[in-house]
Amino acid sequence: METPNPEEGYEEWVAVKEGDQDWMKELVDMLTGKGIPAGMTLAPGCSAGTCGCRFIILVAEKDVQAAHDYIEEYYMTVHPELRESQEWADQDKCPACGHDVGKDAKECPDCGLLLIIEG
Repeated sequence: METPNPEEGYEEWVAVKEGDQDWMKELVDMLTGKGIPAGMTLAPGCSAGTCGCRFIILVAEKDVQAAHDYIEEYYMTVHPELRESQEWADQDKCPACGHDVGKDAKECPDCGLLLIIEG
């Protein structure tokens, strides 16, 4: 997959995600399936075979928010356990074990998960 060309009628291209080639390809396919033109390229400073091949996803500037929203929703679909963790956190529960922790807790009293990283 090639880097999108701004001269093809799109606005400035913006990087929205970085990761390994297979995951980025999967996300690009998902975004294009949702109607968001997307492409991927090697991350800056990478050359094939020297950095673990990190890639970035590029979308038109006008599509950045929609791309982030679709990526987040897709990630929650692929990893449904994260949705439950997020719901627990929104309810002032530990995202790991579901124990009630309150708004200002720094550590879960049940499982010991650090809830706030200081510093």
